[in-house]
Amino acid sequence: MAYGDNTTTITATAKVLPAEIQKTLSATLTCGLAADNSEKWYYKLTKVSNSSTDLIAGNFLDNNVSATAASGLAAITTSDVVKFLFIKNLDTAKSIYFVLDAGTAASTADDGMEVGPGSFFAAKLTTGVTVARIHAISSTGDCDCLVAAIIDDV
Repeated sequence: MAYGDNTTTITATAKVLPAEIQKTLSATLTCGLAADNSEKWYYKLTKVSNSSTDLIAGNFLDNNVSATAASGLAAITTSDVVKFLFIKNLDTAKSIYFVLDAGTAASTADDGMEVGPGSFFAAKLTTGVTVARIHAISSTGDCDCLVAAIIDDV
């Protein structure tokens, strides 16, 4: 799929296994906006609290102007579908936990995912993951993170 100028590419390298048999794995994840303009970018410095709540809220970015334009942008609704999700934990001591099933985010959630201090999470998501399904919580107190997403404005 060709995405044009509205593309994101994430390249990761991981060293895995014990030193004696250590391997270096690398991969690239690329995705972008659909050609029909139904998908839009979301980007926000988000404060995750120690109470499970929606991770994504606010407005889309305008696909044709800079990210600093703040007026007249379309609002995100809980039924909008998240196609790509990137979370960067900016905290140096706290973790962020999130779920994709509308359940309560917690460090003990069976289907929860953790973004540790200074770490990131990135993935293409299936069509069933709406804004309302993505909940997050911090390990303690407030935790700042950057959230970027490609969302289908349904």
